[in-house]
Amino acid sequence: MTANSIPIRLALCSAAIFAVMGLQLPFWPVWLRDHGVSPEGIGVLVAMGYFIRAIAGPSVSILADRIGDRRVPLIGVSTLFTLAFALFLFTDSFWPILIVSIFSYAGAAPMVPLKESLTMGYVALKGYDYGRIRLWGSIAFVAMTLVGGLVMSRFGSTGILWGTIALGGLVILAAWALPPDPRHGEATARAPLRLREVWALVRQPTFLVFMAAVSLTMSSHAIYYAFGTLNWQSLGYSDNFIGFLWALGVVAEIILFAFSTRVLKRVPPLMLIAGAGLMAIVRWVLTAFDPVWWALLPIQCLHAFTFGALHLGAMHYIARYVPVQVGASAMGLLAATSGGLAIGLVMIAAGPLYESVGAFAYLAMAVLGLGGLCFALLLRQLHAHDSPAQIS
Repeated sequence: MTANSIPIRLALCSAAIFAVMGLQLPFWPVWLRDHGVSPEGIGVLVAMGYFIRAIAGPSVSILADRIGDRRVPLIGVSTLFTLAFALFLFTDSFWPILIVSIFSYAGAAPMVPLKESLTMGYVALKGYDYGRIRLWGSIAFVAMTLVGGLVMSRFGSTGILWGTIALGGLVILAAWALPPDPRHGEATARAPLRLREVWALVRQPTFLVFMAAVSLTMSSHAIYYAFGTLNWQSLGYSDNFIGFLWALGVVAEIILFAFSTRVLKRVPPLMLIAGAGLMAIVRWVLTAFDPVWWALLPIQCLHAFTFGALHLGAMHYIARYVPVQVGASAMGLLAATSGGLAIGLVMIAAGPLYESVGAFAYLAMAVLGLGGLCFALLLRQLHAHDSPAQIS
């Protein structure tokens, strides 16, 4: 394996994982609806997934730090995810769907933090451009949202299920093809120390404020993720146009990632996180009033800030301030809060809220963006006199 092939392999794995997400996020609620799940049930199922992430994500990530290898656990969880999705072929009511969902979410939860942590390990070791690697995940996401619209038009939501199973198989192959973890072979005798280091990390006020800032802004996407497609369908938009809207937001994100090195030279990670909170307020307030189709285009481009800048800022914050030996744990803990517990709590209310007030539910998401902005500004104040040293 040549050094030049390492970023390619990392990028391919990103592409495979985010292709799955590009097919699932916009269209999986439609499959659930078509199989008799109510809006409240959809909210419960989606919320449950986030709570499972809060357990499975950090658990597997801490295991990866203990053994000094993130590649092997990634192979295992991607296999679990794919096998679980195959079981959905045999479900047709809420309770069987819920049981299978538990296993699928347990497999999905650790995939991104494991892969992102492995990537950041090589970024620190070899100086690779993280944004250029990560953008291929976003490109794959865009491609699959567009393909998903076509699949929905021709095969209905059943095509989404079969597509997810096929893409899960690609994730397994991409995980096998990953370069070895640069930490592989470290003495496992350090495992008890690492657990103490994880506990020390979660007790750091700055790390807790960081997780709060990211989690609140990330959880402001709850209505969009769970009911964005259904809301646009209720307004009469076609599946193809809805797929285009999802793709447009991620195209804007791709542009940000492509220029991430230049951006980070001018805008520090803390300001990226704060900017994401501010743009979340703008985005969700505008979306709440069901703007006309042409106004949705620039609004969707704000995804570059509400997700792209947030993710970029969070990854580089961890790289700058968190010790490398607990890097995967930090990623898993962040995923557990921002992509798990926080958004899961919001999802519990999302179903009843959306059913009661429709698109006005996005106004509640704007309030969460305001909370994320406030915590980001507090975090910036806490680090006002810091050099780029690690949390210890």
